[in-house]
Amino acid sequence: MNLVLLDDAEVHEGRATLRDRRAAHLRDVLRASPGRRVRIGLLDGPTGTGTVTHLDAERVELACEFDGDEPSEPFEDTLVLAYPRPKVLARVLEHAAALGFARIVLTRTWRVDKSHLQSRVLEPETTRAHLVAGLEQGRHTRLPRVEQHPLFKPFVEDRLDQTVPPGARFVADGDAPVATTDLAIARPCAFTVAIGPERGFTPYEVTMFAERGFRPVRFPTGVLRVETAVAVAHAQLSLLRAIGTRGAVSPRAVGRAASAESE
Repeated sequence: MNLVLLDDAEVHEGRATLRDRRAAHLRDVLRASPGRRVRIGLLDGPTGTGTVTHLDAERVELACEFDGDEPSEPFEDTLVLAYPRPKVLARVLEHAAALGFARIVLTRTWRVDKSHLQSRVLEPETTRAHLVAGLEQGRHTRLPRVEQHPLFKPFVEDRLDQTVPPGARFVADGDAPVATTDLAIARPCAFTVAIGPERGFTPYEVTMFAERGFRPVRFPTGVLRVETAVAVAHAQLSLLRAIGTRGAVSPRAVGRAASAESE
């Protein structure tokens, strides 16, 4: 836990009392004592500093100081995800929140077992708990929005453009001729990346995405587990966006220029 995340209802007159896993973490992992200052955040609000004013076996009390307004996120990045296996979904929710995705859209594709839609991880309280764990890890406070669209074709045909913001759109496809290292994002904008189940999207599903402005791309590292693909996609696309924002050339272009000079 890199951030003690608090709900607005837990803070009264600048003080919060914790009796759950957060208190246990402060007491048993961080070995905090009165006077210890820790990073805190208000869910969907600002970050700040909490000072431990009391600690015992049952509770931890914090004096809370927040830095000001809710920190604004520069981009509304979206993850479109085929329902993975329940254990994988739990990890992906935490990873996506830690990485800073603003929206997670779940849909059932051809290679997704129908039983995955009955997972307890999809219960609102459980989903929220995993998202909060990810926010605490990544030191974010904004809770990602989660949407479910169990029917793939109606979602893509009727809801996709209303659900996913305009911007750079990509769909992971192991057979795509273009790798993420070949890309360039020329202007600062939100990106959306669609990642399929462990066996990937079918060619028909990739085509449906492509018809709506999603560029098929593959990862140069090969076929990845779902949770790894989410992290790799976000890291590479975020870097490309940063490079484009600064007006720099892509790493691929740098490599070509270096080869030309050596010749």
